[in-house]
Parts: sequence; structure tokens; C-alpha cells
Amino acid sequence: MSHLIELIKAFVPHIPSQQERDEEYLSQSVDIYDVERRIAEIDHRADPHTFTASALGGALH
Repeated sequence: MSHLIELIKAFVPHIPSQQERDEEYLSQSVDIYDVERRIAEIDHRADPHTFTASALGGALH
């Protein structure tokens, strides 16, 4: 049975998890400020009901 599973795994491409994609995105940061901005983006995506001025493109002053 395990041979069948290994054969299937060999033909199915690896699809990265959301956590793997987030880690890759964070690893591409150029400085600490970029890391913080990217973390905020990820956090905002986790809670899309959070309303911020940046949601309006910074239109609120």
C-alpha cells in the first residue's frame, strides 16, 4: 500500500501551504520596515473585516 502512495506523490506536484507561501513572502523583505508591513498585510488578510485608512488607499487624513 505504501508503494501506491509513494507513486501517487511522485506524480502530484507539491502545492505549498499558505504558511509556506507566507514564509517565502516574508523572507523576501528588504528591511525591518518591509517585514512589518508584510506581517500587517498577512494579519489583515486573516481578518478581512478590519477597516483601516489604507483600505481606502490612505484617503482618510
